[in-house]
Amino acid sequence: MSGAPLAPRLIAIIDSERARFDEWLARLTPLLALARPASVLVMLRDRQLPARERRAMGAALRVLCSAHAQLLCVNDRLDLALLLDADAVHLPEDGVAVEDARALGARHGRSWWVSRASHEPADTARTDADAVLLAPVAEARKGRPALGVEGLARARAALDARARPPACRLYALGGVTAANAPALLEAGAHGVALIGALLEPGAPAALVRALALFP
Repeated sequence: MSGAPLAPRLIAIIDSERARFDEWLARLTPLLALARPASVLVMLRDRQLPARERRAMGAALRVLCSAHAQLLCVNDRLDLALLLDADAVHLPEDGVAVEDARALGARHGRSWWVSRASHEPADTARTDADAVLLAPVAEARKGRPALGVEGLARARAALDARARPPACRLYALGGVTAANAPALLEAGAHGVALIGALLEPGAPAALVRALALFP
């Protein structure tokens, strides 16, 4: 996509260890159709999958996202992001530098929106990414305690105190649901990122309502 800078409200992360790919497509299709254009970014993660299978999944997501004027992101694999003509790339904390990802994209005529994973609220003051996915916010994950709305608010304060542009968007990840998403936005998140909540009954419509994604 081109035009104004990307500003998705919801980042939907698929994970084949949680459900089969056809189940993800069944949930994503109504979500992307209901939400206003460019408000949902679908992230292809699944780093454990063989390259051919991951590419096939990404190709199907590219078609789906394009059909509904939504956004596609690839986690970590910049080569795959190029092949899929992704709109965005997501970098782990120990991944390549943001500037290197941008430079690679530019060499191939891409202007990627770049997000970075973070587990520390103060990181927002230092990153040069377009967005930070802060985790875990609502529930403990992988031995890390939940940061809660207080940690999220600290991250937003650090972000707002930065003296240098460009602006960086803040997303809450970890235990996010349609029920708690409004409180996370109120605490300072520009948007939310989630995985399992998309598999809950009625999730597509509930998320569109909770995040005010209606066209």
